[in-house]
Amino acid sequence: MGLSHRGAIFSGSAASIGKGLISMQVVDVLFLCETNSATSLMAEALLNQRGDRFVRAFSAGSRPAAAMLPEARATLSQRAIPTDGLEPKSWTMFGMPGGVRPHLVVDLATVTWTDPESAKLAEYATLRWPLRDPALVERRAERRTVTEAVFGALTDRIQSELTRRIEAVRQLMANNTPQSMRWA
Repeated sequence: MGLSHRGAIFSGSAASIGKGLISMQVVDVLFLCETNSATSLMAEALLNQRGDRFVRAFSAGSRPAAAMLPEARATLSQRAIPTDGLEPKSWTMFGMPGGVRPHLVVDLATVTWTDPESAKLAEYATLRWPLRDPALVERRAERRTVTEAVFGALTDRIQSELTRRIEAVRQLMANNTPQSMRWA
């Protein structure tokens, strides 16, 4: 009888069992932006909606808004992408003891990080995808159009570039190569 882990049965030598378990480790991805009210929340929802149980997406902002932008929530809901639990939050929660230490950080900000804490955060970015922030668009009709365009760009980039990066991290984990992170 083999070793059971999350419902899967593994047989073979201890070395191959260990390697299999390592390659099944969860890859954590953090999407960052300023307000965490639209772009980064949509990215989080999109990646989590893929159904890959070995990838977890999170999002955060340097100056989180009070609530998710209604146009972003509507864009996700129209596509049956769950929005439960999607709320703006500060990136500082990822630096707390025992907090999630992401393997990949995607900086979605179109602005230069100005305050010292946010500037430090931007140093951790694995990828930079500066996308227009729908929350900064004043006219409602234009905001809907921008939100849809950003959603399309996120979809394309997650399906191509981010998927390749996630697979590269999985390979590092499978080969027991430590993922270098500069988180304190």
